[in-house]
Amino acid sequence: MSAAPKYRKADYNKGHPATLPIAEDTPLADPTTFVDPEYFTPDSSVNTEEAEHFKREGFIVKRGLLSGTNAFTEVTDHIWRHVPDETIRPNDTNTWIDPATDQWTESVSLRVGLLARNNWKLRSKGPDGIGTESFLTDQMANHTNMRQVVEALIGGPVQPSHRVRGIYCVFPSAPGTTGRYNVHIDYISSHVAAMIIGSEIAPRGGGFMFWPGSHSVLHPYWQTVHGSGMAVEHSEAFRTAKENILRDTMPIEFTGSPGDVIFWHPRALHSAGINRSAEYGPPAIRIIIPCDFQRAGQSYFDDPDYGPGEEFQWWIDSRNVVEDVHPTEDNMWDDWAI
Repeated sequence: MSAAPKYRKADYNKGHPATLPIAEDTPLADPTTFVDPEYFTPDSSVNTEEAEHFKREGFIVKRGLLSGTNAFTEVTDHIWRHVPDETIRPNDTNTWIDPATDQWTESVSLRVGLLARNNWKLRSKGPDGIGTESFLTDQMANHTNMRQVVEALIGGPVQPSHRVRGIYCVFPSAPGTTGRYNVHIDYISSHVAAMIIGSEIAPRGGGFMFWPGSHSVLHPYWQTVHGSGMAVEHSEAFRTAKENILRDTMPIEFTGSPGDVIFWHPRALHSAGINRSAEYGPPAIRIIIPCDFQRAGQSYFDDPDYGPGEEFQWWIDSRNVVEDVHPTEDNMWDDWAI
């Protein structure tokens, strides 16, 4: 296999059975804005109702969990330091609308991540790549509050995070334009994932979209409960299951402020929303920092085709586990703490 296709396969989710595209005529409903139930609490514990919500819906939200850190200013500065050309300028919000992608060559994408359909995943490979900075790891993924919630969900001890996935930006779309959501599922071995909100996100501002309950429906199709493997012969049935979810389930979109954190099951269908902030007021860039977590003390190994391996890709904190087991109807939560 040549170097370039392997890079694309490993870093941009190409070729895995779970990525078989849905039919173009599959309806994709616009999301409703999620409203926190009264039993959601802002502290780093997980109460019984939150635990049941996570198991049923696939997520919980902790508002202000990281509001005490100044790392979000560093996140914004980091974004502007890595914009590869001057077509997007921090003091000219008009340049944020539908930024051109023709300047983002393959070499640029390797260095600062891919920009596609107004979505920029600011990240790079390697042990010193974008996503390994201390303000992202120490002040966010490894923050005491984050680790306490994670441990309450999956048990402990929890592996320390070596990196985050990156800094995910969604630029505003031009008013009146149409778009289609990039609904997908991750094929990594994360035990639990988190989306740290890094900017003010209003309704229809490109927030994280989620299909509640989809994690349970899609559980049986994987080779193991947490692992990245899926048999090729299951890909068609898996695609059909995804299409059925999209027809039957209303998606939600999360709004919020810097320091809010969405903890979610990594087997769930999700997408970035379409950023329509320019239609309703000043254009705004949506910023989210995704993280992944696993329990410590297990026997880890890497998928020979999909990594993460020595290249230290964005899912370095979600390696396959020897102790993982085949999914059954009733074992989805056996090794969780909830």
